[in-house]
Order: sequence, then C-alpha cells, then structure tokens
Amino acid sequence: MVSSSVVLTAGAITAICYVVYLIVGLLQGIRKQRAALKQWPGLPTHWLYGNIHQHPMFDAKVRSQGGEEGFRFHRELTARYPRGFYFFLGPTRGILTANHPDIMRPIMKSGDPKPLEQGQPSYHFAVPWLGEGLLIAKGDKWFRNRRLLTPAFHFDVLKPYMGVFNEAVDILLDKMDSYAESGESFEVSKNVSACTLDILLRCAFTQEMNCQTSGDHPYVQAVGELTGDIIERCFNFLYYFDVFFNLSSLGKKFHKNCDLVHRFADNVIAGRRVELEKGQAAQADSSSRRKYLDFLDILLSARDEDGKGLTDLEIRNEVDTFLFEGHDTTASSLTWILYFLALYPEHQARVQEEIDEVLSGRDSDNIGWDDLGKFPYLVQCLKESLRIYPPVPFIQRVIQNDVEIDGKILPAGTTLDVSVYNLHHNPEIWPDHMEYIPDRFSPENIQKIDPFAYLPFAAGPRNCIGQNFAMNEEKVLLARLLRRFHIELDPDHPVVLSNHLILKAHHDIKIKITKRKL
Repeated sequence: MVSSSVVLTAGAITAICYVVYLIVGLLQGIRKQRAALKQWPGLPTHWLYGNIHQHPMFDAKVRSQGGEEGFRFHRELTARYPRGFYFFLGPTRGILTANHPDIMRPIMKSGDPKPLEQGQPSYHFAVPWLGEGLLIAKGDKWFRNRRLLTPAFHFDVLKPYMGVFNEAVDILLDKMDSYAESGESFEVSKNVSACTLDILLRCAFTQEMNCQTSGDHPYVQAVGELTGDIIERCFNFLYYFDVFFNLSSLGKKFHKNCDLVHRFADNVIAGRRVELEKGQAAQADSSSRRKYLDFLDILLSARDEDGKGLTDLEIRNEVDTFLFEGHDTTASSLTWILYFLALYPEHQARVQEEIDEVLSGRDSDNIGWDDLGKFPYLVQCLKESLRIYPPVPFIQRVIQNDVEIDGKILPAGTTLDVSVYNLHHNPEIWPDHMEYIPDRFSPENIQKIDPFAYLPFAAGPRNCIGQNFAMNEEKVLLARLLRRFHIELDPDHPVVLSNHLILKAHHDIKIKITKRKL
C-alpha cells in the first residue's frame, strides 16, 4: 500500500511541474510577442520600465499641467515612425501603436475586441462601471447585442428626438442670452456638457434632471468623477492591478460612484418594467405622451432570433455605456468646433451665412429633421475639428488570430493601439496637419480620403453605433447658437490640452458672445 507521504510528495511534484509548465508557456508567449513587436521601429527600451519612463504623462508633475506634452510626444513619434511603433509598458507588456491606415485597416475590419487584461491600461478599468456593454463585450455576446441595439439608432427612432434636442437647446440659449447681456466670458464645455447630458438622459430613459438649471444631480456628478478616476488609474502602474486599486482611496471612490450610478439605473429600469407588466396599452400611452421611444423602451422590447430579451443587468450595462460614450464625447466635439470657429472668424461667418439662408424668414429658429442636410459647410468645419481633436484619441484592439501587417507577422494576443490622434496628425496622410482647413472635407476632396485615414467614430464592425445621433444633436445646437450669436475667444484664457480619457481642454475654453443683428 502506498504511504500518504509518497502520495503527497507525488502531488507536490505534479503541482510544481504544472506551475513550471505554465510559467515556461507564459515566458515563451511573452518572448514571441516581444520579438514580433521588435520587428517594428521604436524608442530604445529600458530593461525594467520598457518605454513608460519616456512618456511625459507618466510624470505626475507634467500630468498636473495638462496633456499638451503627451500629445506633442505622440506627434513627434508619428513624424518619426509614420507607419507605427512599439511601446513597452514595463519589461514584458508591449503594444503596437498604429499611425497609418494600412496598419489599422485589417484590424478594424476584423472586429477584434478590446483588451481586458490586468497589468496594462485597458478597457478592464471600465468593467465595474459599464459591465459587458457594447463598448466592452466581445464574441457572440457583442454580435447579439449589437444586433439588438441597432434599431435604437434607426432614422425612424432618431427623427422624434429633434424635439428633445431643440427643447434642451432652448434652455442653453436662454443662458447664452444672459452671457451676451453681461459681456462676460463663460466656460464652453461646462455649458454644452450640461446640455448634452440633459438630452442623453431624456433620450436614454426619459429622465428630467434639469442639468442646465439646477446644478449637479448626484448621478451626474458620479458619472463625471468616474471618467476622471479611470484616466487617473491609467497613469499609476500599481493601479493596473485590481488588488492595489481596490484598496486605494481612488478605487474606493470609484466603486462608490459605480454603486450610485447602478442603483439609479436599476430603479429606473425596475419602474419601467412595472409599466410593462401593467400592459402594453399603458406603455403605448406613456410613449405617445412623450411622442418618442426612448433607449430604454427599445432595450426592453428587443428580442433575438430565439425570442429572448435582454436581462436587467444587460440593459443597465447598455444604458451606462450609452451615457458614457455619448456625453463627454459630444460635449468635446462641440467645444472644439466652437473654439475653432471663434479662432477663425472667416469660417464662422461662412457657416452663419449658410444657417441664415436656411432659417431666414421663419418664426422660429428650431431645426427640423429636413433641415439637417442643409448645412454642408458646417459639417465640413465639424469634421475638420474632429480630425484635429478627435474626442476619443486612442482606441485599443486585441488581435485574435495571427495576422500579417506590413510584411510582419503579429501573433494572436498582441494589443494594437489604434491611435486616432496620431493617424489624424500623420504628415504623410494629412499635410499641414495642425492647420484648420475645412475644405479638406469639401465634396470634391472627401472622395480622396481613405476611409481608414479618418476615424473619429472608429470604423469596421465595431464603429460607433450612435454617430448619427451625435451628429444630429451637434448640428441642431451649433446651427441655433450660431444663428443667434457671434462668438470670440477670451484672449486672457490660453488653451492647453487635457490628459483625460476624452480629449478636452485642461482648463475649460472660455468664449465671449454677442447677439447678431438679423
């Protein structure tokens, strides 16, 4: 009979061998990926830090002054390595930063998912907040949910939102009237952000939070802090690992805000479920009173090919994702185009001539659905603003299968940084890339642009599902504001880029407005 000590010894040896096997496999994978990335050019690497010590944003002092140095670093590397370059986050973890449409195209077209691993800055940081919403989900779950959510952004659903857009802009314009009368400069992002959040909350689940008039609701404040907490986590290497982040004061605040946001959404979803249980007639009556279907209506009624709907958790994840992706991004886009139009009065005047031609002779400056296609030069200006300052400057993907790019094999598991900012400032693709030239997007020039050379809404299967919603919202706000006011920059308030998840100014941009004589 075999003694227990022999069995224990054999078990221990087996366990040790298995651990060694796993470690060897891990090291071989790291070595393979490192060798693959080293086929590309890049800065010299340190044996311990990799390249993180070279990136200015990992210096807390530099970071506290904004993100200007970080974006300058990216522009310089893009000019030096216009196709792409490797970047190592420590001794083992490496990514390929893509700066050229030829490098991005095969990955974006494949629909490869986002990175979720611990040990690197990744979408993993947002999982406690957004769960497996459309931004983060992958594989079959992503395909199913994308299919179920697509009807929410159909033209028939978007068209009735025009009333919501105009009502929210009414409130914004009332505030602008007071600024025009006082002659004081005001913060652009703060004001347009409150307006876009008003719109999103009404379109998401018909919630009137009066963001523009009554200050910060706890939910609104929590959403704002969550995005800031995620970017702060990106620049602290220890916080890449959940165990350290969750024990930190930042982690505790982050999870507290997650709980608050989740409770709010859960209560709204539960209330709407009760409405549904009372019968479809009550639901139809509710929808007709507000004259539009909100995002929650569509999520609750969505069914896949097997007749299964979304769970409450899935619905909450998608609502949180909708608000996260649609709020700050739209506010950023609006802020930057107002900045450029204030900076270049000749473009502002041309946009206003176009708006006047559409709206002159009307009793109201409300924008209707049929008006949206009548502002081509405004759209050119908006697209050029999105090129210079894309709201989401960096996107990541994880390669699922070995792929050949530029004659080099990248193994499955490699993280690709689809650097939208670098791409939009690649001098090989965009001559005079720092110059604001709306005619790049004129009808005759836009046909020459590679579809993967301009990615403010990403591209391929995982492109932004809400881009038409965002563009419609922005056109309404811009057309009405510029119809009524002339804008100019506050010369005493210099603009510095931020190091936020969404590309913003470090200190809000300030403008002055005067009423136009119509």
